[in-house]
Amino acid sequence: MSYRIRPGQPLTGEVVRIAEIQYERAIHVLRRQPDGPYQAIHDARKRFKRLRGLFRLVRAAAPDFFARENARLRDMAATLSEVRDATALVEALDHLLASGAAGESRPDLEAIRARLATRRDRIATDAVDLDARITAAIAICQDGMRALADLQLPARRKKAIALLAAGTAKNYGKAVSALERAIESGDPEDWHDLRKRIKYHRMHIQLLSLAWPGEMALRARIADIAGEALGDDHDLDALKTLIATDPEAIGSEAEIAVLRACMIARSARLHDQVRDIVKDLLGDSPDTLETRITALWRDAAG
Repeated sequence: MSYRIRPGQPLTGEVVRIAEIQYERAIHVLRRQPDGPYQAIHDARKRFKRLRGLFRLVRAAAPDFFARENARLRDMAATLSEVRDATALVEALDHLLASGAAGESRPDLEAIRARLATRRDRIATDAVDLDARITAAIAICQDGMRALADLQLPARRKKAIALLAAGTAKNYGKAVSALERAIESGDPEDWHDLRKRIKYHRMHIQLLSLAWPGEMALRARIADIAGEALGDDHDLDALKTLIATDPEAIGSEAEIAVLRACMIARSARLHDQVRDIVKDLLGDSPDTLETRITALWRDAAG
């Protein structure tokens, strides 16, 4: 129940309970670092994303709270992102190599991957203030927990259900629009926006899953697959940015040309894959989804 709203329970209490669990787990992993500081940061950032998804779901009833806490979480995550961003570029090469896109150019991609791994390790070594940033993140999490006392959501069951259904449908509608824009424009920013919207949809259906377990589990799995594909595509776009800003970190012009060709082919396949995956996930209108969630949540709440 750590990331699930219990039907029939007061909504403010449920959101606070879930948020406290996410904050506590982020603090725990940042303090203990069982698998090292960088894995701890990665795990904590996942908790921050879950918190942002939770607060986004109830945003309409607490806009000031959402604006403040969303900014707190976003800015905190950004202070811990440098090594993770460098790691994502290495993973982008791993995925390119595993996809078979390299073909006879595999040695070129392996050489680029080795350089990016060296770059990642150098960034990690140079992060001399990492302990201070982790300590600051823990303090910010504690501030976030205290701020939960300010949250006030509808106490009446009917209004609480309407808030959850509308919050889910609003983000879902943005996902539908983002898909349409991405297909039409092909712009990496539009595909990235789709990724964010699908990730939030994944969080929202998990939060509401006790009202609709079977269907929510299926939707969650589809969203996970689409999110992974879109994440791979976003890493390719980050790699493209590095090519533009620091080509020497990649390699020679010939190697970069090979990499570009592989990236273009891989990105096109990922976009085709996402279109096929999400056609059912995003097939309903936002109004239809909102009506369905309202009815199911009302039944589950008793």
